[in-house]
Amino acid sequence: MLRTSLTLVLLACVCTAQAGTNLQLQESGVDVRLRGISTVDSSIAWASGQKGTVLRTVDGGAQWQAVHVDGAETLDFRDVEAFSAEVAVVLSIGPGEASRVYRTEDGGWSWTLALQNQDPRGFFDCMAFEGERGWMLGDPVDGRYQLFATDNGGRDWRQLANGPRAETDEAAFAASGTCIARLHGALAVASGGARARVHILRDGQQEWQTVDTGMARRKSEAGVFSVALLAKGWFAVGGDYRGESMPGNAAIGTGETVKRIIAPRGYRSGAACVGDTLPCIAVGPSGTDLWDGNRWHALGDVGFDAIDLHGNIGWLSGDAGRIARIVIDDD
Repeated sequence: MLRTSLTLVLLACVCTAQAGTNLQLQESGVDVRLRGISTVDSSIAWASGQKGTVLRTVDGGAQWQAVHVDGAETLDFRDVEAFSAEVAVVLSIGPGEASRVYRTEDGGWSWTLALQNQDPRGFFDCMAFEGERGWMLGDPVDGRYQLFATDNGGRDWRQLANGPRAETDEAAFAASGTCIARLHGALAVASGGARARVHILRDGQQEWQTVDTGMARRKSEAGVFSVALLAKGWFAVGGDYRGESMPGNAAIGTGETVKRIIAPRGYRSGAACVGDTLPCIAVGPSGTDLWDGNRWHALGDVGFDAIDLHGNIGWLSGDAGRIARIVIDDD
């Protein structure tokens, strides 16, 4: 039987769930909203957020170090993808040239501007990597999502011509850096607004498969916000971000088949699964929940925007500089 407890003393929060799942708040040293999080291993993680904020830990989160990106003080870094303690890529959002991608190879001491949006209609949203290969998603321009690719870890990017087709008023959400995911041999793109869909492109193919998730849609604040890898498909969460405490949405898909599952307690903006298996964790401003394949287990009511796991260990990030480390014991 699931046991959930929450202890909040200063900035130390421990939540214990089924099989010993542990969620502990850490001191980030900042007070801005952190919507980007990337876990390298049990010791190393990076976070990113408003006012050009980028953070790094190399000791499991005992200390978080702020690193400076020259010329980015006003940018909102919605996604960070880290490869090691030294190498990471961050993505900022905004119209036109505010959408950028930077890369560091020395732990954040110096950064190179690797990509900057030149189209005033463009708006970068999220990134996903598989080793040195990576993809970056931007909102639709002329009826197609912008899609960029890299073969060298984000040093150089090229725009692809076959981004997913979008309907009028359909777009992606830069809420947690997880609106694009690398599946086994495929890409998955989550969308909202007019439609709430997952677009899938299998390696070697040119045409995207489009799956209607049945989630909230037909308004700009609703849809699929996050998609994560599962062994034979994907796991997605979403809802309506203007109704944070209203029941959210979740679904599991394989190919063109989608299965709606029980709604989490509230709107959920980020999701990650243990490896490519269950359980999966979903986060949102109204709390954190674990999906075990049959039902949701509440891990706490403290709000987060983003989550990233490396195996059964990872970090969560959110508003007011909130960062927490999670360990999922599946013994």
